[in-house]
Amino acid sequence: MTDDPIPLFLIDLEAEGVSPHTLRAYGQDLRAWAKWYDQTTGGQALTAADPRDIRDFQGYMVRQGLKPATINRRLNAMRRFYRWAVRKGLAQDSPFEWLRVGVKAQKQTAPKWLTEKEQRRLLRAVRQYGGKDAARDMALIRLGMDAGLRLSELAALTVSDLDMQKRRGWVRVRFGKGGKARDVPLSAEARKALRAWLDAREKHPYADDPHLFLGQRGPLSGPGIYRIVTKYGRKADIEGLTPHALRHTFAKNLIDAGRPLTVVAALMGHESLDTLAIYTRPSREDLARAVNLFDLEEGA
Repeated sequence: MTDDPIPLFLIDLEAEGVSPHTLRAYGQDLRAWAKWYDQTTGGQALTAADPRDIRDFQGYMVRQGLKPATINRRLNAMRRFYRWAVRKGLAQDSPFEWLRVGVKAQKQTAPKWLTEKEQRRLLRAVRQYGGKDAARDMALIRLGMDAGLRLSELAALTVSDLDMQKRRGWVRVRFGKGGKARDVPLSAEARKALRAWLDAREKHPYADDPHLFLGQRGPLSGPGIYRIVTKYGRKADIEGLTPHALRHTFAKNLIDAGRPLTVVAALMGHESLDTLAIYTRPSREDLARAVNLFDLEEGA
């Protein structure tokens, strides 16, 4: 797909007789979506989105206080854009296919992150169903959940990006959002999982390849990693699990542990603290824990 297909889309709409006012609005709508997607995922803007990204963007617009008419117009612009991209052969499919969105249909505006129970279930699923790939998949899950790496960042990792020592470790993200690099410290569990995978990796048919994560045909691609994560989500009975949900979980765990927002932003590769506001909003589980604690104190 071209670097910026939006102008081509607007030219075709103009040829169909769409009014200048609508063209301007659609252009602004699509660029707002592209900016949000790039800041949130760091992936290829407008080409790698899935239905959950659409719903997350809808929730973001609601939290920004946009009017329902504006939200629905943006979603309509995006739907028309993806339909056009598929028709032109610029995209394989549309994230809007079989997806019903709109402010009235919205059920959840906050991004998906895993509760403590869900995190434990996910790790058990990898151990139980991973088979010969369990070491690799555990390392992959740990880097998403314990280091907050984006899908594109996971796919780009090489063995040399790891700095593993006895009591500490770091992963170097060379291709973060906007081309900016960052270093992320590794938890003890992440280091343990990575060491197990590095040992198993030595016997892999493609062990000479510099990429960290390998599959049957060579380095794991972004879609390949996505499929692995969603597979374990199904096994663990976690609805809608994606690599981005693992990244959300990393941020939520840090904030729940009382880490400063400036530190969380640096670890996540965010330039603005405003992006972290979604994690400070109490979830349903947070509210339930607060009420349960109150009940315990009353009964003490």
